[in-house]
Amino acid sequence: MDYRIYSAIALIFWGLWAYFSKILAYYIKTEHLAFYTTLGSFIAITLYAGFRTKIVFNEYSLWAIVVGAIATIGTFAFYAAMVRGPLTVVITVSNLYIIIPIILGVIFLKEALTFKHFLGIILALIGIVLLSF
Repeated sequence: MDYRIYSAIALIFWGLWAYFSKILAYYIKTEHLAFYTTLGSFIAITLYAGFRTKIVFNEYSLWAIVVGAIATIGTFAFYAAMVRGPLTVVITVSNLYIIIPIILGVIFLKEALTFKHFLGIILALIGIVLLSF
């Protein structure tokens, strides 16, 4: 399947995830919401990976676990923000996380950053300012 289709699927499912997380944040404590959603992710990934391939532990597995812990801290912070702030601002600010891998990709992976990409980043930052005030 083409990467653009996977990207569209991610967009839809992450959009649903963020919306329903906001709804659930009214009824469940932040730490419980993070726990249950992470448990749901773990179950889904375990079933998917278990049926698709044999799970192997190698020298990169520990790094993957660390990356998962980093994502969990981000998820917890996202839920805490959802409880305390408006969805429009929390989603906008938190989804600008894309700037970090773009910058790291340019610096360490030597990926190209065109003027159009740079302009998009600047406009996204302007969007944060406009949505936050």
